[in-house]
Amino acid sequence: MSLESFETKDSQSSNSLWGYWQQTFNRPWMGVYLRVLSIIVAYSALVHGANLAGFGEKHWSDMPLTWKVGDIVYAIVDTVAAIGLWKRTVWGVVCMLVGVLSQFIIYTVFIEYFAFTSQQRQTINILLVEEVVLLLVFLVLLIGKK
Repeated sequence: MSLESFETKDSQSSNSLWGYWQQTFNRPWMGVYLRVLSIIVAYSALVHGANLAGFGEKHWSDMPLTWKVGDIVYAIVDTVAAIGLWKRTVWGVVCMLVGVLSQFIIYTVFIEYFAFTSQQRQTINILLVEEVVLLLVFLVLLIGKK
């Protein structure tokens, strides 16, 4: 069974979780918000890609290993998430959630491997607050009835 037939079959069933998500993503405000999220996540992917190309705070060869790995992983995850969010798919939302939640974990539990100065810590804290706000808006739109 192909993924397309699975999506079509389950999206028609409003009783399934998959169908509920598909119906929710087709609501007008949720659709607009997913597109806005797509642009934000695409910007994040571009930042990570620029870091890979050597346009970041430090040249690629001078970056700590944790930054290099993070830039590679998040350039890929954010690109996939941006495409999926733009298309308003469940897998796009899942990729976005994986990216946001994993960043939240590494930037809180393992902060000493990613932030070496107070300015870097402040930047990461601002990023985390922004991600919490984006997730809260997403949850309100997901739970809301219209």
